Amino acid sequence: MTFDAKEFRNALGCFATGITVVTAKNANGEPLGVTINSFSSVSLDPPLVLFSLARVGGHCQEFMTSGKFAVNILTPAQRQLSDRFSMARDNRFEGIDYHLGENGCPMFEDSLSVFECETYAVHDAGDHSVFICRVTNVVVGEEDQALLFHKGQYHTF
Repeated sequence: MTFDAKEFRNALGCFATGITVVTAKNANGEPLGVTINSFSSVSLDPPLVLFSLARVGGHCQEFMTSGKFAVNILTPAQRQLSDRFSMARDNRFEGIDYHLGENGCPMFEDSLSVFECETYAVHDAGDHSVFICRVTNVVVGEEDQALLFHKGQYHTF
């Protein structure tokens, strides 16, 4: 390789991504969630999306065990959710308004959209696991602007 990890990360930061918080419930029925920007559509038929999680930390094993998820696409007004769910803390859901979706996973009010999903396949990919998920329900919100991340900063579209 002719580049180092920092240079690789900076180059990846040139690609603007939407910000999502993926939620699930752990084996004890407690809500868990993590901010991700590695979300993408995969297929219309069947309806599939994907996201990836680092295998170390970030609750990756709990997400694998859960098998059900809600991918909350954030709006600019939800920036504090992105910050909160990207940091290590004991109870990320304390004081947060949410309701449970059809699959029992936390969904945030006023999200741009929410995809309720179940595991279709999981693949190892370097230091991450790639979750390919079958979409079982879609909720489209009223807001029309997305929270974006580009070159280490938040932006809106």
